[in-house]
Amino acid sequence: MFYMKKILIILALFLVSGLFIPYNVMAISEEQENLVSVNCSTIKSKLKKVQQLDAKVRVYLGSYYEAIATKFIIPMNVRLVENNLSTAEMVENQNKFAEARTVFSNDFEKYQQVLEELINMNCTAEPEKFYEQLVIVRQKRKIMTQDVLQIRTLLSGHVKLVREVMTKL
Repeated sequence: MFYMKKILIILALFLVSGLFIPYNVMAISEEQENLVSVNCSTIKSKLKKVQQLDAKVRVYLGSYYEAIATKFIIPMNVRLVENNLSTAEMVENQNKFAEARTVFSNDFEKYQQVLEELINMNCTAEPEKFYEQLVIVRQKRKIMTQDVLQIRTLLSGHVKLVREVMTKL
């Protein structure tokens, strides 16, 4: 229970940190270009903070997901197989969980790459290109958020399957 609360807090920070990035996907106006140029250092500073927070969240979630897989899901499925109680759904869920972890990791690497490119861009000289890259970063970040929600759904499903097995014992 303690870990679930901690995950929810970190996930909230992960999602809230997206507030630093504009949600507008239209071409930017001349006024917006000027704002990006003038506030370039502040924008980059906030993006670096987002990058640092996201990296910490990724490490925490990665180790949390690894612990769940190696200390709960896999050992439980092994015990169930040894006792002839295994269900196809639990094995399938284990495989989906492993796949979702890999997808999350790969998507995070893609996100970090485009974020790093954004941070290294010259937003003073090229505010429009900077904004276009910002839109790409937001899209990659949204994909990561969906990955986290997918993993959470799989974990909830696994808990449900475990409860079903427990009622049969």
